[in-house]
Amino acid sequence: MDKSQKIYNKALKKYNDGYIDKAIELCEESISLNIKNRASINLKGLLFYLKGDLDKAQKLWKMNHQVNGDGVSEKYLGSLKEDDVRFSLYVKALRLIRELKINEALKLLEQCAESDFNYIKVNNYSALCYIKKGEYKSALEKLNNVLRVDVNNDEAKKTMKMLEDLNVVKKKFPLKKVACISAGVICSVVLIVLIFNGIKNKSLLNKNFAKIKTSTIKNSGQKASGVSNKAKPKVETTKEVFPQEKFKGYIQNKDYDSIYIEVKKWKDKQLSTDEGALLSEGSNLLKQDGSAYFYKLGTNYLNSKDYNNAKAYLTKAYEFGSENYLYADIIYMLATTLDSSGDTKNAINYYIQYDKGFSDGDYEETVLYRLAVIYKDTDKSQAKKYAQSLVDKYPNSIYNNSIISNLIND
Repeated sequence: MDKSQKIYNKALKKYNDGYIDKAIELCEESISLNIKNRASINLKGLLFYLKGDLDKAQKLWKMNHQVNGDGVSEKYLGSLKEDDVRFSLYVKALRLIRELKINEALKLLEQCAESDFNYIKVNNYSALCYIKKGEYKSALEKLNNVLRVDVNNDEAKKTMKMLEDLNVVKKKFPLKKVACISAGVICSVVLIVLIFNGIKNKSLLNKNFAKIKTSTIKNSGQKASGVSNKAKPKVETTKEVFPQEKFKGYIQNKDYDSIYIEVKKWKDKQLSTDEGALLSEGSNLLKQDGSAYFYKLGTNYLNSKDYNNAKAYLTKAYEFGSENYLYADIIYMLATTLDSSGDTKNAINYYIQYDKGFSDGDYEETVLYRLAVIYKDTDKSQAKKYAQSLVDKYPNSIYNNSIISNLIND
């Protein structure tokens, strides 16, 4: 077996193991050693085909067919006309996703999935659509399709993290850390046993003292009682105590709703060092995982047109989600909830925040349109500004309708 063929075999293995970019590199190395290696050329073309680069795939297969007379390449080339149509459907699906027309987008992506062309991107966007619909099992299936081909795919890994935050996929625990914790627990148990044996006799003595002390207190209490009957009764105010043990339980069980209530209640009150640290731990948990949990519930309520609950949960997500990768989505969904419920006055604030902070985001096109429409009857200059931004930034937008034209030309 020549060197070119050996490298091709390595490339094939890398592809089967999910390392698509490394497989492409090895194919290039194999072809550089032997331009007649038809298998390497076909594989390289197929890998670009899966990544959605139809132009590169076509050039490779065309060269293989013309130079090496390869019949497999000829068959590949014959099917590319249908893939041109599928690419148009894919582009249309992306536009529908931006418009939150998820069901329509999924139908187009399913048509795209009838071939392996653009396999990675089609599956990635299908996964996002299923997440927005709350169909997490289907989303996971699509992500696994991607990761089987490209284990290092950033988009798939980011979406998988989203499923982990939503508790759909269990997070992986670092084994070293678990081992250290286990060892620490064992040592603590041994230490407690030793201490207990050492102080057992002392405890018996303490019990006797405790009995004597209790008896003394009871007697003195009876004497004091007689005196207090003659005095005016005092109204005692009970000081509210931070529920430390309960709060620990909330954190352990990831009861985000209860954690939220306590954090809001106690965040500005004076606490001990231990209580403050525990409250901070709960607050951090809300920032890391709770915001995603609230976002999930909020969007589910929004899809059901339950705007009151959607607003409540998305507001919670907004309060603690500024450091979360979902923050742009949280702002947009909160704006949409307020907008849909008729509260356009407050919706504007969140739309503007999205426009200022995430102008390259997935929802920017819709945000500009809604701002133009909302301002249309209250502030013509603002409406015109956003309408112009929409046309400048998205000249082919479906939102460029008569409303936008009239605002610009008025």
